Amino acid sequence: MNIVLFGGSFNPSHLGHQIVIAQSLELIPNVGELWLLPDYQHSFEKNNSFAPAQDRLAMARMLERNKVKTEKSLIDRKLSGNTIDHIALLQKKYPQPTFSFLMGSDNLKRFTEWPDWQQLLKLMTFYIYPRAGFPFKPLYNNMQPLEHPLQVITNISSTLVRERLEQHLPITHLVPEKVLTYIHTHHLYAS
Repeated sequence: MNIVLFGGSFNPSHLGHQIVIAQSLELIPNVGELWLLPDYQHSFEKNNSFAPAQDRLAMARMLERNKVKTEKSLIDRKLSGNTIDHIALLQKKYPQPTFSFLMGSDNLKRFTEWPDWQQLLKLMTFYIYPRAGFPFKPLYNNMQPLEHPLQVITNISSTLVRERLEQHLPITHLVPEKVLTYIHTHHLYAS
């Protein structure tokens, strides 16, 4: 079975994630399942707006649907934000499936900063989803852009959601209703 891994901080989950998930299931051939991989810690997070891991896991789970589940091993084991560590764990835990990885084109610029990035490209195919303002550059061997003439491309990001919250602007049009309720109930990202 081909399992597509979609890693990230999910800090918080938002409608852009939903759009990417739905369209990736349409565009990636032979997807058995798509697994959300919320990081315990993020390799490139630069500020203190990182919500607790259990909150981000809960918000990631709100994106689950048919063929989409959340794999919580990274949080349970408090792994680094390094994808190579995640893959090693998942291949040991689940030896049968074939894994591939889904990431946004906004990650391409810093991809060579990922630990063991060359080994990652040997281990699995990377499907690259377009993000507004981030071209498919640079692309490396075993990276495949996901493109379709009817594809929706968005600039919604967790950073945008957090920045709007910091400025007390509404986010109802950026996050699922369950995520919005969770953020308010748990007083996340409050300034």
